Amino acid sequence: MGILDKVKTRSNICSVEIAFSGTSIPSAIEGWQPFYNSTFEDTDFEKIYSTLSTLDFAEESVESAAGDSYKQKIVFRFPATDQYRAERLVLLKKTKFVKLNLTSGLSIVVGRNDFFQNTAPKITIKTDHHLCEVSIESSSITPSGYVPSASFGLPSLIPVEL
Repeated sequence: MGILDKVKTRSNICSVEIAFSGTSIPSAIEGWQPFYNSTFEDTDFEKIYSTLSTLDFAEESVESAAGDSYKQKIVFRFPATDQYRAERLVLLKKTKFVKLNLTSGLSIVVGRNDFFQNTAPKITIKTDHHLCEVSIESSSITPSGYVPSASFGLPSLIPVEL
């Protein structure tokens, strides 16, 4: 399949994961697009609940005197009527990376905006007495690439007892 051929797969967002720490760098994995895709070090993604029908991702190119950039935005909603409401809202504001898992088995990550992340995503939270809406925006020098799924990549070394 060539880069300009028809894309024959269609996928939907099926879950969201967030990370509060770690580093993301451009990938150097054979078979993946160098620089556009990310690999992670010391990063633990945590799955968070969201109402699947409200998950949204958009990306838009922006031209400026400095060159092109890409504005990425993720929006999701979830019920927020429990005893952890306030603590959860404060924690969500500390998000460093967001991973959108797709039904195709691939993931899109928002947060790395240059070779390294030099600016954390902008996070806006709106709530009423039923729902919380989280909007995460990042501006990057490249469009979002995919990240390898957990089943892809270098083999892990597991000690074997003899």
